[in-house]
Amino acid sequence: MSRALEAYLSQVGSGFKGLTRRRRLTLLRELEAHLRDEAEARGIDSEAGMSAMLSEKEHPTLLAEELSAGEGQDANHRGSTALAAGMMIGLATGAHMWFEGWRWYISLAFAAAQGLAVGTGYFWVRRHWLRLNPWARTAVAVLITSLLSIPLGFTTHHGFKPTRLLYGAYTGFLLERHSQERPLWQTVLEPVLFTAFMFILEAGFLGRVRFQWWKVPLELSFNATLLLSVMGALKLKRLLAERWVLTPQEQG
Repeated sequence: MSRALEAYLSQVGSGFKGLTRRRRLTLLRELEAHLRDEAEARGIDSEAGMSAMLSEKEHPTLLAEELSAGEGQDANHRGSTALAAGMMIGLATGAHMWFEGWRWYISLAFAAAQGLAVGTGYFWVRRHWLRLNPWARTAVAVLITSLLSIPLGFTTHHGFKPTRLLYGAYTGFLLERHSQERPLWQTVLEPVLFTAFMFILEAGFLGRVRFQWWKVPLELSFNATLLLSVMGALKLKRLLAERWVLTPQEQG
């Protein structure tokens, strides 16, 4: 962890009043996640940059008092933020399926599973692996969202479809990778490679579907929609997570 961030969090923690030890640790973990997200979004990767960002924030003692006083309201805010960001992903992908001609109940079920189980679930648990290096964080995100996407496997006309879990894993990969700004060529390439992977797996190895060229644009457009919804959800989460106690002092 950055020394500046560690010192800031330590000062905030020492200022908590009337909270249990477990609750203090939870609040500090969530504050750390928020500040790391902001640093990543701003491209800050040096100790000097982190120190400059933290100097803009509310004084640690005042921040601790605000967090202690508004603890219940903060929990509601965090839950609403995760729900809104997750459902943006679900609604975008569900709507795309409906426009493609899927039955409304399949599209709705996919939207709910993708938005609530995968999207919201990811945002709720991400703080637990923030201290890992970027590649380890991506691997954990893919694993967790694969598990969270089990409900997606039932969003078909015929029983459970295991390959649906790959869309959850892909969502976790995108969410973690795009927590930082990525070059445009990588952003464009990601849905193309995933589309090719899905066709090779289902049409080649598993033989579940027959490869037809006209299906490629449909699958590619869906994966591109998923990518755009992830980028939008991350942006929305950052905007909703901004509270006056965490904004620069002159804006408080």
